[in-house]
Amino acid sequence: MKAYCPICKKESNYAIKTKLIESFKGLKVNIEENVAVCNECQEEIFIEEIEEDNFNRLYDRYRKLTGIISPEEIISFRKKYNISQRELVAIFNWGKMTINRYENGAIPSQSHADILKQTIKDELFFKQKVEEAYNQGRITQKTFDKVAKKIEKQEADILKNALIQLLSHKESIENGFKKFDAEMFENLVSYLASKVILYKTSLNKYLWYIDFLNFKKYARSITGLTYQRYNYGPIIEDFYYNHLINIFNDKFYIEEFEECNRTETIIKSKYNFDLSIFTEEELEVINFIIDSFKNKNCSEISKMSHEEKGWKEKANREIISYDYAHYLSLDF
Repeated sequence: MKAYCPICKKESNYAIKTKLIESFKGLKVNIEENVAVCNECQEEIFIEEIEEDNFNRLYDRYRKLTGIISPEEIISFRKKYNISQRELVAIFNWGKMTINRYENGAIPSQSHADILKQTIKDELFFKQKVEEAYNQGRITQKTFDKVAKKIEKQEADILKNALIQLLSHKESIENGFKKFDAEMFENLVSYLASKVILYKTSLNKYLWYIDFLNFKKYARSITGLTYQRYNYGPIIEDFYYNHLINIFNDKFYIEEFEECNRTETIIKSKYNFDLSIFTEEELEVINFIIDSFKNKNCSEISKMSHEEKGWKEKANREIISYDYAHYLSLDF
């Protein structure tokens, strides 16, 4: 192999020797570096590719020892939020080329490293930084909206996953031998809202009758929800219906209005439900319940649920087992 030797002032053959770097920035790293040595004068020759490889291995070792963020993590973070290097330095109020240098292998200062690490692991911290940058005019409305929308979606996904975990029990008679199915729930609510005036207060009863009638006929619930007895009829366990309609709302929305000095909540469909996820038998059950209740108001549906054996024989907050589906008054 040949390279230009400034001592010999010509192209010379060289050999690779290794040297040990014992410490870097006060830390013991014990990294071997490769050095090109001229075969004629025995002086070291600078070769960019070799030095770059040495620096990369040294920096990687240093990052592992200190926990400093890697270039790949910074790049991945930017892609996650679809922001440019220029937008990220504007958010942090850093120099224009700072992120570019870090993504190309430069070691961040300790303060920058701490900020980057906290930004990646703490979404709330990043959200505050974005709001601060926007309020101080360092980023545009477009950048702010783009990041805020992404953060909002991620927060919603976290809440969705947490709620699914809370409602997903081991299959048993208490949930109709089916784990909670969020997709079924969301599409079912949207479809119901497209067919009837669906008050939040009557939603529980619609779902309870649908799930229990389906279990009565086919030994399995549709949504996989667990229900409890409450004063006004069966409800989704632990009042989680409030969380469900506020979080799983890609296919419906909530509308509130004042009526007789109280606030009423109606669920309205976005008409983007997918009925193909239901079997013909399930749709038959769903439509039967819709037809049975569509001309009844909330009070009438509630009163009807009070006549069901499952409600009568349970105390408030007790789970109504799907065993009671066999005594359901509705059938076809």
